[in-house]
Amino acid sequence: MARAAAVCMSLAILLAPVTGCFSDIEGIDRADPTNLQVNPSPLVGALLQEVHFTASSSMSVHVPYLVREDGSEFFTNGTTLVFDAPGSLTIEMIAPSNIRSAYFILGGTEGFQDSGMMHIRDSNQSWSELFETDDFVQGPYSWLELPVVRENRSGFSVEEGSLHGTGIIDGLSAFEWLESFADPDSGYNERWGPFTLNDPNYMRAAEYVQGYLEGMGWDADIHRYWISDFSYAVNVCGYKTGTVFPNEWLVLGAHLDVAEPGSPPGGGTRIGAHDNGAGVSLVLEAARGLIQFDHRRTVAVCLWSNEENGYDGVDRWIDNIPQGVTITNYLNSDAVGTNWPGYYTLVVDCIPNNEDKLGDQWEMIRMLEWVGTQNNDISAALQLGREIFHEEGYASMKDVDSSDQKRQTISVHDSDRGRSDYERFADQLGVVSVDWGSLTGGSDCYHGSCDTLDTMIDMMVTDNGTGRQNLVESFDLVSWWIFSAAMVLDETPIHDG
Repeated sequence: MARAAAVCMSLAILLAPVTGCFSDIEGIDRADPTNLQVNPSPLVGALLQEVHFTASSSMSVHVPYLVREDGSEFFTNGTTLVFDAPGSLTIEMIAPSNIRSAYFILGGTEGFQDSGMMHIRDSNQSWSELFETDDFVQGPYSWLELPVVRENRSGFSVEEGSLHGTGIIDGLSAFEWLESFADPDSGYNERWGPFTLNDPNYMRAAEYVQGYLEGMGWDADIHRYWISDFSYAVNVCGYKTGTVFPNEWLVLGAHLDVAEPGSPPGGGTRIGAHDNGAGVSLVLEAARGLIQFDHRRTVAVCLWSNEENGYDGVDRWIDNIPQGVTITNYLNSDAVGTNWPGYYTLVVDCIPNNEDKLGDQWEMIRMLEWVGTQNNDISAALQLGREIFHEEGYASMKDVDSSDQKRQTISVHDSDRGRSDYERFADQLGVVSVDWGSLTGGSDCYHGSCDTLDTMIDMMVTDNGTGRQNLVESFDLVSWWIFSAAMVLDETPIHDG
């Protein structure tokens, strides 16, 4: 008999599958990877597909990816297939977007319930690193590696981002959206408000975003909130009602406004491509994937106004949360994109931070690192980022331009320095909230007139990649990371404390 049991996270190409860690060690009876066939091979990266497992002996197979629950429209963060005897099972899974291999862990028929995958592999460790450790080599598990191929976007070169242009969501689409939105002649620039009764540029942008969300399938609204007799805040939100817990809301967001004239330190900007057109584009790209699936909880995607002047947009939205609704988690994207694989740190900040000590949000940190390493070859960047954060601190990554060191880093951490709309969810509601961001205060273009897409492209040039190529890969990484985190948190929210 074969059966599937969901296991939460308590948590080249075209080669034949690779097997490993199957040697006779006294007292250990491992499953033989050669007794497992997985098809198709290769898998198609960044897509949902049916995958067939055929075992010729008894074993358990852990699938550590987003998998559609058996008989359900929902996804679970990994599942274990138990073969009590030879047999076959078919699942639907989303193959990794930016890693050329998928890994399946094999054990005995008792499965993995006693440990869970998060206790087998460190969250900032790659599978290949794990397989080389003595603990794994001498342990009870074996593994099977299956090749993954992600199709290139036709009509584009590698330098233009073709490697990250296909799938459920993709970085090239996010880049193209920002390219259009941040064009100097788009009519969506100078989004400095709205602070007055008539701010045509901001409203034009808001209406465009509303239409874009509606075109995807979101129930989209423009929310107007009076602040005083002469000013108001305007947010754009899309909603998809959850089918199990409709009064529990998972929220994604980014601010739509840009720094107005006179804003320190750069004096204000017209376009605001990095701060925060990029954040908007990545949240919208994640939303393009999320709308394709049903969710247990209601998902809200909001673009906030007035972030640059006191968080009026997000504050008014929080004030008007419908009675009986609770917010489970909040995911934010602000001033992001000029980061890994470029020479600037991708900063993933988790709050609230309580009692002035680090480690309060370790559960969220581990989940985010785990999700990130499932789709991208970033374990070395995560390990370096953790080291830099603890030795040099948050400011060294956000407020200091260290690109001359050419270190490629990602830091997932908790801190006491929330600097965007996500701090309002943490402070006012006690909701565990996350922000994806990169260099701000250390950039000459922060809140400056040179905050353009061309500047972002120039910043992302590396020794082995063009600025556009790297920026598209960065957009792909972050949009997939937000999408995947949202899918995991729909299944199991992470609460403070």
